[in-house]
Amino acid sequence: MSERTEGLELRALPATAEGLHPYGHLAGPVAAEPLQVNAGTALRHDIVQIEPDHRPGSRLMVSVFEATPQALPLAVRLMERHPFSQQAIIAMHAEDFILAVCLDDAQGRPDLSSLRAFRFSGGGMIYRRGVWHTPIIGLGAPGRFFVQSWQAGTAQDCEEQAMDAFLIRAE
Repeated sequence: MSERTEGLELRALPATAEGLHPYGHLAGPVAAEPLQVNAGTALRHDIVQIEPDHRPGSRLMVSVFEATPQALPLAVRLMERHPFSQQAIIAMHAEDFILAVCLDDAQGRPDLSSLRAFRFSGGGMIYRRGVWHTPIIGLGAPGRFFVQSWQAGTAQDCEEQAMDAFLIRAE
């Protein structure tokens, strides 16, 4: 079953802490001052702390995604969510990209009234558990993204929802 989004168009807004608040938060240093590490030869900037998933067999997965650039306007037909885990998505080389997000309705489906698209120039975000989102929409050039989430190796790690196409346009 697909969600009804026919004719829906979104403008990709700049990603801000305020705009992302219902869906998650910007990925950035969690402390004002980095920690000096490696016998004083490096500075460590902690950018994300993912809350654990307490399902049996769940483990922290760290991945690198390589995204093929896509052109705007873009018809989107798929949303996904991670009902038991937060997920971090962070550009590794200041890539431009878009993430569209929406909250969950009371029946476990995307709440289209909360659907928003955000444009990033580097950086990234940490989704809250259960937030519906598009796959990474790379812009301009191929991109590499650090992705972190908890997974137990089951279908519940990532649920997908087919959608009638909705359009994302530049701001």
